Amino acid sequence: MTTKKRPPMTAAEHSRLLEANPEFVAQREARERERAERVARIQVEVASLLAELQATGLKIQSVGDLIAMSERYEAAIPVLLKHLQMPYSDVVRETIARSLAVPELEVRKAWPMLVDEYRKAPMGWGIKAPGDTKEYKFGAKNGLACALSVAVTDETLPELIAIAKDRTQGESRVLLLSALKKRINKNPLAKQAIEELATDPQLEKEIASWKPRKKNS
Repeated sequence: MTTKKRPPMTAAEHSRLLEANPEFVAQREARERERAERVARIQVEVASLLAELQATGLKIQSVGDLIAMSERYEAAIPVLLKHLQMPYSDVVRETIARSLAVPELEVRKAWPMLVDEYRKAPMGWGIKAPGDTKEYKFGAKNGLACALSVAVTDETLPELIAIAKDRTQGESRVLLLSALKKRINKNPLAKQAIEELATDPQLEKEIASWKPRKKNS
């Protein structure tokens, strides 16, 4: 005699099962509460910065709104550059840095400062914002790498290459590669750098992914 297999649980049934679990509900509420508290702390932290950005004419509700904006915000660049050098938490610094990953002349002029901030930015894990109860992976260094990859010019390319070769700067260097990839057929320095970096353990996977896939015969 064969027994009938129970049909797989539907998403709705699984959801009802979880909602009936007090431990699951308590953990979810704790996560939501922690997230709300973290957002509130960040809002207090960036209040002055947000006010200065809004004073330039930007109609934004958070600093992060800049990252998704299609419109240019040249007037806000000096404000962002000034605040990038202030002692904000890592998560705020990452947002400011990513907001500076735009091809504006003021950003390019700030190249030495961006390089300095990138080199100083910590790697690894730690408390990203005041009041956090758990550690997160630091992101400001990644944000600064994005800014550098956009701000680089032919004149500053040798310094970007030197940074990309500096293994003490960690995995964030992957984000510098986009600037080299754009110039690989235009600038011999970029092509040579890519060839040398192709054996770097932290960069080789990204560089290898650029090669066109062979078509099946």
